[in-house]
Amino acid sequence: MDRRRGVTLTEEYHLVRFSGRTATAAFIAALSRFLDSPSGRGYMGPPEPAEVWIDARVFVAWVDVYLNRGALAATRSAFAPVPVTGALPGVLLADGSVLLIGGGRSPAWGMAETERRLGEHLGSTAGR
Repeated sequence: MDRRRGVTLTEEYHLVRFSGRTATAAFIAALSRFLDSPSGRGYMGPPEPAEVWIDARVFVAWVDVYLNRGALAATRSAFAPVPVTGALPGVLLADGSVLLIGGGRSPAWGMAETERRLGEHLGSTAGR
């Protein structure tokens, strides 16, 4: 999904930077499984359904993942502290950002499915 559709321009997104596609896939796969579980489903509904975006413009040595408040709350509920390196309003998300989890639902993905989805957006040359 293009970043211009579905983004509440006043909503804040929290940046979590991962080194490589494998670390990114592990985090997103684990979060998707949590959000699909009875404990995590509440984070997919109002008032702030979880959204997870990636910046797919250019892959360097890291992957930028953006969590809205709902996704950040789910992450903090399910996992050890995640190093948030900054925050920005939705209007500032990069033009090449892609929504991976959102729209009020999250299928539970395994590593292979998540890596495939990341590869579609980051390209096959993206580091592991």
